[in-house]
Amino acid sequence: MARFAATLASQLASAVPATAPYIAAALDADPSLLSSRVSLTIQLERLVYEPFQAAIPRRARSLRRFLSQGPFIVVIDGLDECDDKEGVMEFIDQMLNFFKDHPDIPLRFLIASRVEEHICARLEIDIVLLGNLDTHSAHKDIQLFLEISFRERVMNDRVIQEYIQAHGEWPTKSTMRELTKQIGGSFVLAATVFNYIFHPATDNDPSTPMDRLPLTLRMNGLDDLYTQTLTRSQHLPYFRDIISTIALLCRPLAIVEIADLLGIEAFEVVRVLINLQAIINFRGATEKKK
Repeated sequence: MARFAATLASQLASAVPATAPYIAAALDADPSLLSSRVSLTIQLERLVYEPFQAAIPRRARSLRRFLSQGPFIVVIDGLDECDDKEGVMEFIDQMLNFFKDHPDIPLRFLIASRVEEHICARLEIDIVLLGNLDTHSAHKDIQLFLEISFRERVMNDRVIQEYIQAHGEWPTKSTMRELTKQIGGSFVLAATVFNYIFHPATDNDPSTPMDRLPLTLRMNGLDDLYTQTLTRSQHLPYFRDIISTIALLCRPLAIVEIADLLGIEAFEVVRVLINLQAIINFRGATEKKK
């Protein structure tokens, strides 16, 4: 949780620009706020809660405009993955105390977490709304995601538009239903399948989205999809070295760092990875970290 307060403050300043001056003022008044010597409670109070309160308009008319879209929501995903259990408990305790003292403030926290005792035990109180995602089906959400994503891509692809002119609706409603069923309830698989279908053609794989969509309907989950994608680059030099290195890394490395580690040039790494963007995100990883 070392950078938790700083991350929240940064996101808050971006989402609610009116808070930025108050966050800056807090740091100017106490430059040590972000140091490890300052408790998480104090950091959150000075950098998140107080700036948000200060930024809320005081006049009723302004407040109505401020809240016209509902309260602001802070989404925290995977809280259970944080190893600092004491920090997690401190955050939850302070958050609950803040909302007990300010029940009408237009701010909400949406926390997604596996069932962990140190988290659940603190959240089982009246002011918290608990939901069990094990009983929730993501089928309709994934169907909506696919429909919107396909529609946007078709609107910007003249090749697909010409295909539709010649052959009619693409994809058909029955194909979309079949694809949604094939994906099941996994958004990870949905996003990966979508990226695979619309990946730019290469010399080794000149297929179009219209060619790839039927292939995804015959795939058996992520294993087949990863295999299909990896074959695009397996003929290239250093393929096995680069993929093995990425798989074994303890932390992400920039492309130039991977190249240095393997004793090859950076363009060789890019050459392999550029065909694998459906399963490996390397955008923004070209510069070496300072």
